[in-house]
Amino acid sequence: MRVLLITVCVVVALAGCGGAGTVPDAIHGTEDTTADTESTPRQPTTPSSARYDVDVEQIEDLIHEKMNERRIQNGVEPLERNKTLDAVARYKSWDMAQQDYFAHNSPNRSTHAKLRGKYNVNCQYSGQNLVKDLGPINSSNKQLFLLDVERVSKRAIELLFNSTAHRQNALSSNYDSQGIGVFVDENGTVFVTQELCG
Repeated sequence: MRVLLITVCVVVALAGCGGAGTVPDAIHGTEDTTADTESTPRQPTTPSSARYDVDVEQIEDLIHEKMNERRIQNGVEPLERNKTLDAVARYKSWDMAQQDYFAHNSPNRSTHAKLRGKYNVNCQYSGQNLVKDLGPINSSNKQLFLLDVERVSKRAIELLFNSTAHRQNALSSNYDSQGIGVFVDENGTVFVTQELCG
């Protein structure tokens, strides 16, 4: 019998704080019985950071690279990049920004499992890490903060690894691929989703 394992974690970086507040959540083989009004996922229609000049794809690439560096440093195989998981992650980050929430379940009660199902993603081991970085909001110049893609990507990795639950999820040997999705809202808040599959 095949067992589905889903692990989800959330981390928020509060404006002006160097650390991260975490709300870890783990789901192991649960059945999804919540209502869902969408028949298929919406694709992000609002450009990320329409108000700011931000190269979100470069940030995603750097997060992917930095995540694999951390995995190798910890004796874990690097993760392959998966375009379908990228699409799921980008949708999730966009959806959180558009609907003003920060959680694994959306306001319409759509769950992580349902979202992946809509993209036809099937994994024996499935995980999700979320980051909401409010750092740019307190910056004296949001645009300069967001243009520094190295800084933005490094902060996302540091926030994940400052949380025991997120670090364990990111370093799990159960996973062999990942997708990264970044969205910057009109206030300069950076939403990052890491989708994991094994």
